[in-house]
This record gives sequence, structure tokens and C-alpha cells, in this order.
Amino acid sequence: MKQLLIFLFLLKATELLAQPASGPMFTAAQAKNVAELMCRQLPNVGTILENRVEVSKTVSAPPAQEPMVIDDVGDALLRLGPYSLDCLSKEMLDAGWMPDPRSEPLLGTPMIGDIAYMILSDKGTPDLLPQLAHKEPNELRMDDYFIWPSLGNHRQRLGNAVRDWLTKHPDCCGTPPMVRPSSPRTLKFRMPKSDLERAQSKFLRVRLGMMPEQVLKIVGKPDATDSGDNSPDHWHTALLGLCANDHNEKLAYIYFIERWADEIARRDPLRDRYVIVFFSGEGKLTRMFSNVASIAPILPPRSYRAWLRLICSSCPKP
Repeated sequence: MKQLLIFLFLLKATELLAQPASGPMFTAAQAKNVAELMCRQLPNVGTILENRVEVSKTVSAPPAQEPMVIDDVGDALLRLGPYSLDCLSKEMLDAGWMPDPRSEPLLGTPMIGDIAYMILSDKGTPDLLPQLAHKEPNELRMDDYFIWPSLGNHRQRLGNAVRDWLTKHPDCCGTPPMVRPSSPRTLKFRMPKSDLERAQSKFLRVRLGMMPEQVLKIVGKPDATDSGDNSPDHWHTALLGLCANDHNEKLAYIYFIERWADEIARRDPLRDRYVIVFFSGEGKLTRMFSNVASIAPILPPRSYRAWLRLICSSCPKP
């Protein structure tokens, strides 16, 4: 069943590729600012799919509708085209721990820099690690991609190799962000400035480990709720990614600041403005995504032990 869901997500992403772009979505400065905001939220990446379709390139026929969001941070970084290359290459040096966002975690434990490398590969950069490790690609196991960078100065060497390649291939990795012909032309909702200021102060009071009722008391009723596969609205909101079980995230709220899309699952992480609050099966706030510049995101803890306290009180402690 899970493989079928992954196939359907990829099919929707393929539909997205099939449309011509109509015009620039951002100025270069705006696109770089959004890229920096998303790169700082790499620990909030909740879903990485293997062999994912790259969504910032374009081909011929337009699709019937926008694709479903797979991961809000990852989708934005992919669709930002060349504007997210610089910050992603810098983030490759980050050896900090983060929750594993792979849809099928098998071997190894990726660090933040490893996730940046995965996204760069999805954007079109070649796999340079085999050459640096003096191995054929088919000789590398999955965990080699996490073990090799962790040794000595290997992470720096890999980062340098990626930046050198990008310097020599300035036309790599997708077109600039564009407004698609199928995008809604009419703004559905925009929060008044006074309400936005109040929302900013409310979200400042939200903390890791809070219970859903505490967040509701502070921030108020969300625009939509996703309580996972058991909810009839799960696929209409798609706030919980395919690796929610690995994260043990069972509940998410979304609050829109600005909304263009009709269906929440087809929200545009570049055009729409919103906050998503995630809770574990233990009922504790695990993280908060935000693409609103004035509302700071909340990142997961930077240690596995602290993460376990949020997601699983009965799990054996490391």
C-alpha cells in the first residue's frame, strides 16, 4: 500500500513537470530570502523519497491541477531552482543530528548535511561521493553515504567538490521559480495586518513538547487538521508526510496567513504563506514549519535522546 502511495505522489509530481512557465514568481532577492528560510529548516524536512522527480524543470503539456505537496521544505527548495543552490551547498557542512526523513529508512543515520546533499542530487547535481571515496557507485552501500562524510575532513571535501562543480555548471539545476498557468489567479484569503501581528505574538509562545490543547488555547482553531491515515480528510490536507510513522507524528494543524490554492493538499509552498504544527503519537509538539518570514519555525531537538522524549515515551533510551 505504501509503495502505491509513493507511486501516486510521484505521478502527481510528474504532472507538475508537464507545464510551461508563464513568468517569474519572485525577484532574485525574494527567491534568495525564501531559500535561506527553507535551508534553515532542513531539520523540518519530514519526507525524502528515493528517485524523486525533480519539480523545478519544465516539459511540454500542462497538467489538470497542481500536484500534492510531498514535503513543504523539500518542495520549496526544489522549486526554487538555482536560488537554493548556494545555501544548500553551505548546509552540506552541517554535521548536526536531525530526525531521519527517508520514507524507507534502512541503513545509516543521515545528518543535516547529508539531507542537503540528497536535495542537491534531486535538483540535478551529480553524485560525487564515489569518486572521492575511490569506489564504483555499485560498490557503495546506503550507509556509506552517511559514514564516509563523517570521517575526518570528508564532509568539507564533499562540500568543496559540489561547490566546484556548481561553479563550472552555472546553468544546472532547474529554472527560476515561476508562476504556473494552472495556479489560481484569485487570492482566496489574506490575513489582515493587525491579525498577523497578533498571530506573530501568539506563535512566539508555542514551545516543543506542548500538547495540542495548549497550542489551540494559544493560537486558536487551525484552518485544517490532519490526524493521519485514520482521518477521512488525511489525503485532502496531506500535512503528515509518508514517513510520519518513522517520526511517530500523528497530528498536524495548518494556519494560513495567505492562501491561493483551493485544496490544502495542493498548497504552494512558495506562493501560499502558512504555519504547520506537528504533534507526535505521544501528543507532544515535535516541530513547526513556517514560510512566513515574521513567524519563526520551531526545529526538532538536535539530539536523538531529546527527540525520543517527544515521540515515544516507551521507546528504549539509547
